[in-house]
Amino acid sequence: MMITVSRIFSLIFTLGLLALVAQPQTIDAAEIRTLKGETLQGSLKSVGPDGIVLETSGKEIRLSLTDLVSIDLKSGAMLPKDAFSMVELSDGTKVVAKSAQILGEEVSLTLHHGGTIRIPVTATSWVLLKAQSSKDRQSWNEKLSKKRKRDAVAVLKKDTENPDGILNMVEGTLGKGDTEGKTIEFAPVGANKAIPVPQANLFGLVYLRSLDASARPVICKVIDMQQSEFLVSALAVEKQSMKLTTSSGTTFDLPLDSIHKMDFSRGKLAYLSDMEPTRLVLTMDEDRISTFRKDTNLDGGPLKIQGTIYPKGLSMLATTEVEYDLKGEYREFHALAGFDDLVGGIDDKVILEIDGDGKQLAKLELSRSDKLRVKPIHLAIKDVQRLRIVVRSPGALDFGRHIDLVNPQVSK
Repeated sequence: MMITVSRIFSLIFTLGLLALVAQPQTIDAAEIRTLKGETLQGSLKSVGPDGIVLETSGKEIRLSLTDLVSIDLKSGAMLPKDAFSMVELSDGTKVVAKSAQILGEEVSLTLHHGGTIRIPVTATSWVLLKAQSSKDRQSWNEKLSKKRKRDAVAVLKKDTENPDGILNMVEGTLGKGDTEGKTIEFAPVGANKAIPVPQANLFGLVYLRSLDASARPVICKVIDMQQSEFLVSALAVEKQSMKLTTSSGTTFDLPLDSIHKMDFSRGKLAYLSDMEPTRLVLTMDEDRISTFRKDTNLDGGPLKIQGTIYPKGLSMLATTEVEYDLKGEYREFHALAGFDDLVGGIDDKVILEIDGDGKQLAKLELSRSDKLRVKPIHLAIKDVQRLRIVVRSPGALDFGRHIDLVNPQVSK
């Protein structure tokens, strides 16, 4: 299913406004999604401050930007198979690059489409020099989640007992890189002066940064084919390139064919797996340590139901109870409930209950023997403050009874 955009547009986002200058070009988009859950296809005629115009089946449909969730331009985005680096800016932008090195007071990135860019270290939160291992990325994220008062360098130490390596963080003060990108100055805590550290020996760098108060509002998130995520405050599409400026003021010039998606959902919808529950009640079984996980199944693998892998979701063992504070800000709740293909269990019933402010909104009974192993959930939650989700089993034992709640999102 493809959408042909018969006119390319020049988009200029400035402080939340969008202006259009039409260009005689063509660009393909996989789908257009709205807050109502619609997926539309056709010819995108224009984009302006009031929204977009889509021509489909000989009719024109107008959608406001507040109703727009995303425009997919190209499918198949994935992390590179070869070695790569990752960099996060102070505004939350994450860039996947072929390589990264510190040159003086700048981070030099070689991008996958062949271009290079230099980012001031003052706008950089961290640099993961060796990012190709998913296990190493997970260890890195765990280390980043811990608060620190100083810069840090990360070293992956390997030995016979730990062939995969143990990630160690050393706190101190980071200085300049040399002109060839081979070393970087670093003064560990307690050291009298900085020493040159070989960049090739480092796993990553962490700068003590916070977002500048003068950072501009984010209009949308642009995702490229290598899964870089640019939090954009200004954007223009001209000829075969997309020129964008992130919230912190860093500019990128990307080929159009390297763009996967334009995501307008910021502030309009949220996934429960990105939110922290205000209440979580777990019942453990003797063979399973984890009874509740975000964005993975209970065994730590991908969420997979009937052959489809879902990047977002919750995995819950019976009995699990979780509650979220929605503050009455959302109107709808959508999700799919089912059994994970990769996690075993006995064939027995699992009951899923969803309450809003103490009022039951849904009650589903699921069984592995059901012909339909995945069930859609669509609920009106206008003005709901507390959303409570309970997974339980009617039997005396909870062993092996669990479900995945995938793509669980609330929208305004």
